[in-house]
Amino acid sequence: MKLPEDSRVICAGLDQFCLPSALFARATDRFVGWNNSFMEAMGISADEMRAVPVSEILRMETPAAEASECETAPAPVHPEKCILKVTSDGQPATAKLFEREDGYSLLIVEGSAAAESNEDFIRGLITGKTEEQDRIRQKFHDEVAPQIMAAAFATETLADRVRQGADQDPEELKRIADLITDLVGGIRVALGNNAATLQTPPTS
Repeated sequence: MKLPEDSRVICAGLDQFCLPSALFARATDRFVGWNNSFMEAMGISADEMRAVPVSEILRMETPAAEASECETAPAPVHPEKCILKVTSDGQPATAKLFEREDGYSLLIVEGSAAAESNEDFIRGLITGKTEEQDRIRQKFHDEVAPQIMAAAFATETLADRVRQGADQDPEELKRIADLITDLVGGIRVALGNNAATLQTPPTS
């Protein structure tokens, strides 16, 4: 869907209130509209705005919120927050991101008055990602690794018996299947996925 020309005046209107803003298309990863305040905030020229991929500036996003809908919007809109990389030596900036489901998004950079909250937001995102990585690493070490070892040992033991000419034991196969099911469940829990664990199909 082509962006209507009147949508581009949004940035011009926001420029009159010193609000840095830009429009971009996710499909092409390019900006399709912006204002002078945005170029100044990002330390980037108009020629660079036409050429630089959005992904080089938009570095981190919060999870999308529930969509908002109104009569004038051609598609539902998801409000988010994000971190923008400033091309100069300045600190990263935070912005409000309004992502429309037809592929177009509006960025509005938060003002300097919110600098302290911006730093808290960035620090919170970084700290949260680090803590989550540590939690997953510890969970794998304490719970998932022993399950992997148990499943691997049981599988190798059964394989040795079969190689030596023994018949496959249905009970042993079921035990290995249960170990694998527990392992999958452990991985889901470690990754924070609370979905129901896979069920082992009944053995005949």
